[in-house]
Amino acid sequence: MPMDFPDMASLKRAAECWDFREPEEGETEIQYRTALADFVQDKDLIESMEIRSGKGWDKFSQGDEIATVARGLRR
Repeated sequence: MPMDFPDMASLKRAAECWDFREPEEGETEIQYRTALADFVQDKDLIESMEIRSGKGWDKFSQGDEIATVARGLRR
């Protein structure tokens, strides 16, 4: 099921589900989003890209799809 991660609140909920840390003091949403996406990537590539982009896979552009495949191949 596609999931959107549009804001810090949604990222914190995802982090809790993944047993990931809380945002560090002074950490921006973009920094936290990237750290969480990197943490999730080896466990669920698609969800990590949803976190990274902020939008569910059903809203991915062709560029998002290409980036997902490229990240999967680099693993």
